[in-house]
Amino acid sequence: MGLLHFTDSRGTQWRVWQVETPAARAHLMDSNFRNGWLVFEREDGTDRRRLAQVPEDWASLGVERLERLCAMAVPAPTVRSVPTVGPTIESPTWLRAERKD
Repeated sequence: MGLLHFTDSRGTQWRVWQVETPAARAHLMDSNFRNGWLVFEREDGTDRRRLAQVPEDWASLGVERLERLCAMAVPAPTVRSVPTVGPTIESPTWLRAERKD
């Protein structure tokens, strides 16, 4: 495993890394991703994709091949934010009260 950086033919910078599915959780995964996947993420974080068929030599591939694999990858599910648990900071009630003039 490792982390690669490459710039595609459009000038977009990407990070690539491999995710291995823990055996204990594989049954919970989509069957396409049970054996792990490659993640392609734009450097600015605006796009993340997954490729289920991980080539053995992915870490040594050239930019053109990485770009083709990235194009074949499917958009990764977005991570939902976790609701806040416990007290939150709000404006004081006197600031929220309606003025009656």
